[in-house]
Formats: sequence, C-alpha cells, structure tokens
Amino acid sequence: MKRHERFLLALVLLAACGIGVAAANEPTVIISTYTVTPAVLQPGDIGTITVTLTSTATAASRTETIVRTGSGGAQVSATTNTQINAFVEDVTLQGEGIEVMTGSFGRVGEIGPGQSMPLTFLFRAPAVEGIYFPEVWIRVRGATDVKYPVPVNVNSKYALIKRPAIRVERRVPESVVPGERFNLTLTLVNDGAATANDITVNANATTRSITAATPQTLYFPAIPPGGQEAIDMQFLTDKGTDTGLQPVMVTVTYLNADGSVFRETSTAGVPIRGRAALGIASVSTDPTRITAGDRVDLIIRVENTGTGDADSVRATIDGLPLPGGTVAFMGTIEPQNDAPAVFTLTADEAGTFDYTLRITYTDDFGTHTAEEALQLTVAESNNTVLVIAVLVIVLIAAGIAVWWWRRRQQEEEIV
Repeated sequence: MKRHERFLLALVLLAACGIGVAAANEPTVIISTYTVTPAVLQPGDIGTITVTLTSTATAASRTETIVRTGSGGAQVSATTNTQINAFVEDVTLQGEGIEVMTGSFGRVGEIGPGQSMPLTFLFRAPAVEGIYFPEVWIRVRGATDVKYPVPVNVNSKYALIKRPAIRVERRVPESVVPGERFNLTLTLVNDGAATANDITVNANATTRSITAATPQTLYFPAIPPGGQEAIDMQFLTDKGTDTGLQPVMVTVTYLNADGSVFRETSTAGVPIRGRAALGIASVSTDPTRITAGDRVDLIIRVENTGTGDADSVRATIDGLPLPGGTVAFMGTIEPQNDAPAVFTLTADEAGTFDYTLRITYTDDFGTHTAEEALQLTVAESNNTVLVIAVLVIVLIAAGIAVWWWRRRQQEEEIV
C-alpha cells in the first residue's frame, strides 16, 4: 500500500471512531472595580486593595462538532454548544514601590459568564510620599493574561484619587389601587468628586402584574460632580396585583474616568392598597308576592366589585313604614364576593313604599357610605277564598240538617 493511501485510510478510521474537532472561544476576566482602603495612607501605614474579577462574556460557550459514519458509509456531523467558564490560574499583586504583605492567590478557580469574584490584598505603604501604581497580574487558563495598575495615594496632596458616586433618590405614590397606573420618579445625584460617564438606569418590576408604560432603560452620557438628572417613569397595574409593598428594582451602571465600572442596585417599594366598592347584586322577598298581613323576609345581596376587602359592612333600611328589623351586619366581604342582608318585616298595611338602603363599610382608605333607592309593594289582602270556604261549610251543614230532618220524619211515620 502506498504512503498516501495509508494516510487516507487513517483519516477514514479516525472519522469512523468519532474523533471530535472542537473550536472554543475561551473567555477571560477583567477587573471591573477596585477599592483602596484607606483612600489616602500615611507612610508606613497598612492598607488593603480589593479588586473584583468579572468574566468578559455574559454567555461564553464552546462549539463542538463530532463526525460519525452512519449506515451505508455516509458521514453524519453533530454540533453542540457547551457553556464554559473562565478558569483563573492565579492572581498576584506586584508591589512597584509598595511592600506587599499578602499578595498571591493560587488556583482561584472558575468564574462563570456574568459572574464576579472579589479578592483582597494586604500591603504596607512606603516611607516616601507620592502616588504608586502596584499591578494586579491575572493568569487565565487558555486566554490572555491581564495586568491592571491600581493607584495608591501615600499622603500626596497633588494627585488625590477622585471618583464619582451616584445616589438614587426615589419618589413613589403614597398608595396605588390595583388596576390604576402610577408614576415612579428617580433622581440621580452625583455626590462624588469626579464625573460619572455612560450612566445606564434600568427599572424593572418583580411581578408580572406590574408593567412599564414608558421605557425601562434610560441612558445619560455624563453627570458632573454635584449634578443630577431626574427620570419620570410610568407603570401599569392590573386588578389582580397583590396588595402590600411591591418592589421595583432599580439598577444604575456608570463608568469612572479610568474606565472602571460601577454598578449599584436599589429597590423602590410601591405600596399597593385595595379599594372596596359595594353595590346591590339582587333584591328578593320571601314570600315572593306580599299581601297585607304577611310576615316577610326582605333579602338584599350586597356585592364587592372592588379590589380590596370591605370590612365592618352594615346595611340599614330607612323610610319603610313596616315594623321589623332595619339593620343587618355582614362583617367582611372580599373582592368579587357578595353577602346577604336579611330584614324580617311584618306587612301590616298595603301599598307601594319607597325606601333607601344605606351601606357603610371600611377599607384601606377609610370609612365609606353607599346608598340605593328601592321600592317594596304590598298587595291588598284577598278574602275570597275565606268567604267561599265559609259558604261551603254552611251549605254542607244545611244539607246534613235537611237529611237528618227527613230521616226523622220517615221514622215517625213508620211508628
């Protein structure tokens, strides 16, 4: 067998065995934030440098293609994507003029897409005043190494480190009724000593029943020291929104002058309070047709069509000139439910009577009163049945008397 034929045969065998060819886009890490404590050191002081390692990819993945030989000798390839992490071999702090006391972390481990990891180094300030730039060296497996200088101020009055500091002021309504819209006002205030650049603000509700009616993400190129920016956002609620304090997450991201990223998340609590709304669902009587002299139950069903509980519900009828109970207590009526108010009366006179139903109740907004005008008709008493019954009885009695008298006469004639 010739040499090139043996080479081709080897390639075919490798394909048949399913050898995979993999291509990877290996992620690395950056230092997203750093902190020097204290911000200004005296010669010989001990301080710390804290850096935050952040993966460069939000969703790094490895693409792998596997070639196999199927039936009939046909080759079949399959491609899969596998999420990969950045593996940090070690992180060290190079003094560059300062004395590093604790400055090495070996085999830090994996940092996943979008994840971060803080590391803190301990150092001693040199005896000479000035600005020093120790470097943080990061070695990442399969990726480019990272070197990042961190400025350290040792009692230098000429080059103090200045940073922005964004503070978020939040203003929400005192209360929001489910089903209504509300405004959320955010004020970004830069309390720092440097300009904040590339500011991004995102406000996101934590429940699906609250949705944004205006853009949720806003951008500002810069906010100078002492400056501020106001944002007005609108949100919609549905009637199924749970009552209580519903959080809206506010995330602010901005850059320092050296390009480092600052991110802070706060919460704006929106108080959701339900409002009750009571009305009449139905009116009925027992018996259905009322005549003078009847004892009747007047049944009025009261329903809550609002979004909050109606507590201490009481119904009162005014203006109905029939003796009996005029007040009914129903307690609590929850939203989309009803309850009966029962009044037991005596219809001692006939006629059509106008009266008023007054409902009082309380909810999260206080005490309320609802009134409805109603009407009740009492028919005249009908004595026809009674007269007929008396006549029937009289006729029967007369018939019995005649029959008895004739039989008596017959008995006397026989004797």
